Amino acid sequence: MVQSRNENASETQVSRREQALLDHWARKFRAPLIHYIQRRAPARFEPEDLVQDIFLRLARRADLATIERVEGYLFQTAASVLADRYRKDGRSLDFVESFDDSLQGEEVLTPERVVIGRESLDELVKALHLLPERTRNIFVLYHFEGVRQKDIAGRFEMPISTVEKHMARANKHLLQRVGRTL
Repeated sequence: MVQSRNENASETQVSRREQALLDHWARKFRAPLIHYIQRRAPARFEPEDLVQDIFLRLARRADLATIERVEGYLFQTAASVLADRYRKDGRSLDFVESFDDSLQGEEVLTPERVVIGRESLDELVKALHLLPERTRNIFVLYHFEGVRQKDIAGRFEMPISTVEKHMARANKHLLQRVGRTL
């Protein structure tokens, strides 16, 4: 009987610890997640609701403390939540439709152009993975997530000039590795 009480106390402590992690992540990443969703979802999808869904998924996970790259995990979860919402909404083709609309008056995508594009993208991804992790994360936040350099500096607790140096290093590296093929 005493043993089961200790086990229950241990489970409660883990739950409190995980709740503290969730609370911390919610405070730290709520605004970037909302921005991420606003850039990718139509107005009918409420960003606050989607952020809530993201943290509900995290709350169901039993081993939050083992997540090594929290930011990446959160944004991957955000992408999954968005994809699920598109499926539930019955409009999973919104991305394709908007892409097709942007091609009007442009060259038609031939199979050859698609293959060349995929190869170029593969080269870019390989080159990105050769960068130091922090430099790669800064580059991705700025170029793919649209986070301002000032906000990146705050997130990584570094001066803006350091963010600029990381960006310059990443740009130089990518130009050397894939600039000729893009």
